[in-house]
Amino acid sequence: MEKSSSHRNFFIIPLIAVTFLIITGSNNFTYNFKLGKVLNSQLSSFSGNQNFLVWVTFRDKGSNVSDLLDNPQRYLTERAIQRRMKVKPADALVDYTDIPLNESYVTGITQSGLKIKNRSKWFNSISCYADRNQIEELASKDYVSRIDLVRTFRKDNDDIEFKNNVQENIEQNSSIENDAPYVLNYGNSINQMELINAPTAHDSGYYGQGVIVASFDAGFDNLQHPCFDSLRARGFRSYDFVNHDTIVGNENGQMGEGSHGTETLSLVGGYKPGSLISPAFRSSFILAKTENTDSETPVEEDNWIAAAEWVDSLGADVITSSVGYLDMDPGSSHSYDWTWMNGDSCVITIGADLAVNKGIIVCNSAGNEGYNASHNTLIAPADGDSVITVGSVNSNRNRSSFSSVGLTTDGRIKPDLCALGSGNVVASPGAGNTGYTSGSGTSFSCPMTAGVCAVILSANYSLTPMQVLQVLRQTADSSATPNRLRGWGLINCWEALKLGRTLTGVNPVSGVNTVPKGFSLSQNYPNPFNPATVINYELGTSSDVKLKVYDVLGNEIATLVNKKQDAGFYSVKFDGSRFSSGIYFYTLTSGNFAQTKKMLLVK
Repeated sequence: MEKSSSHRNFFIIPLIAVTFLIITGSNNFTYNFKLGKVLNSQLSSFSGNQNFLVWVTFRDKGSNVSDLLDNPQRYLTERAIQRRMKVKPADALVDYTDIPLNESYVTGITQSGLKIKNRSKWFNSISCYADRNQIEELASKDYVSRIDLVRTFRKDNDDIEFKNNVQENIEQNSSIENDAPYVLNYGNSINQMELINAPTAHDSGYYGQGVIVASFDAGFDNLQHPCFDSLRARGFRSYDFVNHDTIVGNENGQMGEGSHGTETLSLVGGYKPGSLISPAFRSSFILAKTENTDSETPVEEDNWIAAAEWVDSLGADVITSSVGYLDMDPGSSHSYDWTWMNGDSCVITIGADLAVNKGIIVCNSAGNEGYNASHNTLIAPADGDSVITVGSVNSNRNRSSFSSVGLTTDGRIKPDLCALGSGNVVASPGAGNTGYTSGSGTSFSCPMTAGVCAVILSANYSLTPMQVLQVLRQTADSSATPNRLRGWGLINCWEALKLGRTLTGVNPVSGVNTVPKGFSLSQNYPNPFNPATVINYELGTSSDVKLKVYDVLGNEIATLVNKKQDAGFYSVKFDGSRFSSGIYFYTLTSGNFAQTKKMLLVK
């Protein structure tokens, strides 16, 4: 049975410090209980005083943990809290991993002369560059419990996404009359959208509206492209975790180049009728630059984890990520290899599963490492048991030769699903370009799948990440015979959406008390809304339930629930497409409990 991150407690077992031998430059031997095995190996291999990128883990989070657990609104947005209600009981929306770092410990690090690169409350750690002497000084601090290397990965110059993508303009069809049987004119993107049956979902009114998608990539160098006009108009959040500013485009004197991010973003949320329309063109977006293309090691897991924690706090619903790895050298301790792909070993994988545990759908590329008969060719965090791992197929629905394969080393089927990743139509990168080009790679099948996840949520926002994975698997073209090459197969947006609409209720974390202490009605989210919003409520005991919507004159306009329901957590969508802008009221009655709240529809 597939494990869900909702059933896993990652940090109940404390990190166990193991005694390791450090070989110093003077050939003296010093025992230290705090250094990880990999860091110890690196220190033993180098006699100089070079810098290492390390995780510094603290012993605790201070004395006010209980107070912070009782007040999650201090460090999470209301949107993040509402999203977590889908997977956790109302009295346990946060846990120890959510508590911010102890600032006195952070200050102690900076006062020692070290510059912090990233923070991680999930891992109770900071990352920084430190030499041998600084590492020894860190280990001497009583509030530091462990120090180990941050894993870094480099891109393969022979990767399909860098070697074979030809930047040639594709003729635009904006002036050509739409001859397809759909409301929207998809232009040259029609084939990639039809292959996953997304236009039918669009025709039914589902475009990813009301959903927040976070895109992790190497920057976004052409956000002024016409296919991002509506994305910019709705507004977006951005942060560069490489250079630590809010600009994710290319900047003089800054590290990283964002052509790849422009292409992948256009495949999840691009919208230019007659040229390119992608699945979630009505979603809101958060853009995170997590890869440094200037470096031999562009992918640093601390950047990815910091980005995941940031978008979690902002309420992101979906992460689309094309992070990849390749061994630095055979047997290198700097990088993971296929033997680590068991879902529990790579720090970045644990971070991705934690994001799912907190209610975020995480879609990650399977990788472009191709086929190996004897073992998997996956990239971290694609081995995560709760990550939606996406492989690539061509226009004939066959697996692309470059697409990575499973199984994980613990025997699970990966990838989970596939979408088109060969010859995708994408926005042309490069500031000022307004045309379209084509590209191939699992980095292109991944954002299309993430966009479909957003479309499914726009039809039923109450679905948990594992429910979305479930409906996608059940409706994919190899659902009856999943395998290590294509997983459950090519996704089918419309069929998955229809199945997802039949699933109701909230799935709280297994293994804890899932019965609410009483009755409550939550404020709808989003509010104001257009055209749909979600209403959450809790029932302390089994009872007859009615949830109705009224206009400002008191006229009943919709009955959302009218039946007996068991004690538990529930979520219901209200679609205001048929109604005019204005104030509306919704009332929950259950036994002797009755409560009314106001919401605003703005068109």
